Amino acid sequence: MEIINNIYQLDHVSYSTAKYFDENTLFFDIECTGLSPRKSFIYLIGYASRNENKITITQLLANNESEEIEILEEFEKVIARYDKLLGFNSTRFDESFIIERCRKYHIYTKIKSKNHTDMYLQSTKAKCMLDLPNYKQKSIEEFLGLHRDDKYNGGELIPIYQHYSITGDLDSKELILLHNFEDVKGMIYITDILCYPDLLNSEIRYINHDIEEGKIRIELETDIELPKSINKQRDYGLYIIKNNRIYVTLHLYQGQLFTYLPDYKNYYYLIDEDSIIPKSLGESMDKSCRRPATRRDCRVSLEGTFLNIPERLDIGSSLRTFRSSYESKDRFLNIADIRDDILVKITKYMLKH
Repeated sequence: MEIINNIYQLDHVSYSTAKYFDENTLFFDIECTGLSPRKSFIYLIGYASRNENKITITQLLANNESEEIEILEEFEKVIARYDKLLGFNSTRFDESFIIERCRKYHIYTKIKSKNHTDMYLQSTKAKCMLDLPNYKQKSIEEFLGLHRDDKYNGGELIPIYQHYSITGDLDSKELILLHNFEDVKGMIYITDILCYPDLLNSEIRYINHDIEEGKIRIELETDIELPKSINKQRDYGLYIIKNNRIYVTLHLYQGQLFTYLPDYKNYYYLIDEDSIIPKSLGESMDKSCRRPATRRDCRVSLEGTFLNIPERLDIGSSLRTFRSSYESKDRFLNIADIRDDILVKITKYMLKH
């Protein structure tokens, strides 16, 4: 077994680095000779630790299969010093692979007891915002504008490792170590992708809004500063997120809409006037001019400016909503009823859907 250490300084500590990569967290990534832990073995484990702004990337290299037990035992000693783990697709693959290989050698591993964050699983929670072609590590690095020197993937390196384990070829060894080093180093920088799922559950604060040319423009802010801006078009408007500001533009409707009263059984429908009247006032009217109101009859019209709100958005029961007809699923709010908290709710809904 060989242990290789590389040390460098972080030039910038971002929101995600500060939150997810503290001194009690270990990044890790494994390289193995196949996808099945029963038929393949781990030949390299790379991990990174942080001491203030100093990053140490350590690689445990098995020169052949017989040394796998050595790197597993050494890695077990390392993770014992940390409470948290972080990786990419690491709960479903790396962790499971290590557990299975430790079982083969009757090694007791504590990896399951750690607080383990999988950046792949976390990043997919923000699919509604990111809309990437896929959520592989290299794709996320490209989205964030990160450059990789490594030209190989893990599968392509298997024959290169096999060649190295037989011949000891140093060029092959360098390629293997470079791939793993870039993977681990890249994970540190792509922690920035965790800003996006975090934003979905963060506090969003209203700043201001203005209305012009049939649109309402809203400005909001959050404590999370995104590394790369987002621009998304939705059916009812669009949003732009730049740094820690969110800019939302929503379309307004100008015209006549109806609000439907829930207590329709308390009204009569006036047949000739296409209107409703409380039963207490209509009892004295000729029965030929009135009939009990139905849900569809029991409406009040309003001419004005309205904001279309998402169908599944919960705005509470205190605000009256409007529709173009009883059958319509589109809901609108009178612009005069718009409150700051409603605009925040609409924004949060847009980000999540």
